[in-house]
Amino acid sequence: MRSFLSLVFLCSTLWATDSLAVKNTGLPVGSKAPGCYAKTLDGKDFFLSRYVGPRARQELSGPVAFSFFTTFCVPCRNEIPYLHTLKKEYPALNIYMINIREDPKIVRSFAEKMNYTLPILLDRYGKIAENYSAVVTPTLVLIDKDGKIAFYKRGFEKSDTTLIANQFKRLSEK
Repeated sequence: MRSFLSLVFLCSTLWATDSLAVKNTGLPVGSKAPGCYAKTLDGKDFFLSRYVGPRARQELSGPVAFSFFTTFCVPCRNEIPYLHTLKKEYPALNIYMINIREDPKIVRSFAEKMNYTLPILLDRYGKIAENYSAVVTPTLVLIDKDGKIAFYKRGFEKSDTTLIANQFKRLSEK
């Protein structure tokens, strides 16, 4: 019995360690943001390269924020309204919500119900989330005008608002 309990303890310790490793890894700040293409909820094309990096279009050029979310994510329901507030404060930042693997009809209904007005990109197959290591929702990624990761954060708590606001301010000043 003692060896069985030891095995259970060892397995649970390894599982917890692995879970923490997943939560605490992501894209390193300063690394090149993975390129991406997606359709918006409105059916328009979105290419990250139009906004950041050497090929950015002058009229669109500027920092980009991605918030990866799902309609059933409770912390997302707290982060997204806060991002709406930040959009008003920092209008030059291009903020996009990226829905992961959900039907566009469900996403549209949810966005309307919640009165979300930020543009929504559809990651129908989870490829963008995979490339951005967004294994937890919400995941917030800030990308500077040069196409480098400026900030990366998984999860959201009310206490995160000051940290996030400071990052948006820093990015808007560059």
